[in-house]
Amino acid sequence: MDNTNNTVAAPVKVEQILATRNPEIFQLQLRQEVAKPAEANPLGFFLEGYPGVGDGVERRVAFQTVSNAFIEKYNVTEGCDFSIAIGKTCKLLVTETFEQRTWTGGEQQPKVNPSSGDVLMQGGKPIYRNCEISFNMEQADTLIAHDKAGVKATSTAAAQMVDDLNS
Repeated sequence: MDNTNNTVAAPVKVEQILATRNPEIFQLQLRQEVAKPAEANPLGFFLEGYPGVGDGVERRVAFQTVSNAFIEKYNVTEGCDFSIAIGKTCKLLVTETFEQRTWTGGEQQPKVNPSSGDVLMQGGKPIYRNCEISFNMEQADTLIAHDKAGVKATSTAAAQMVDDLNS
């Protein structure tokens, strides 16, 4: 692998290195911007260039726990291309599920429509989105199509964007 240029996929960047209660353990905030095909967002296709709608980019974020020894061994720094730093191709993989993750003092929130705040569901079950690092470049995202009934506000949001463009 070329150690200076990641040409396999959109780069996974180290956005932040976050401290934990244990001074030897850190959380890497990883970010990847993946191009979305136009058919994945028809509204974005027709509103190309409109901020936040027509840019055709999905912004993925994942957190990875690492040791201080790992950071030092691979010289991981904020802003670096993670693939290049560790010498392995990688990507951020999205897996949607009906199973909610819980932990001491918290629980995962379901996916929501950002325009309406409605929880996205399929068959009355909330959908949960997980994003994690994967070294299997062939592995595909696992997405769940949500019921259309829970996102009626999208039509209103689209109409508002058209009104904004016309004003």
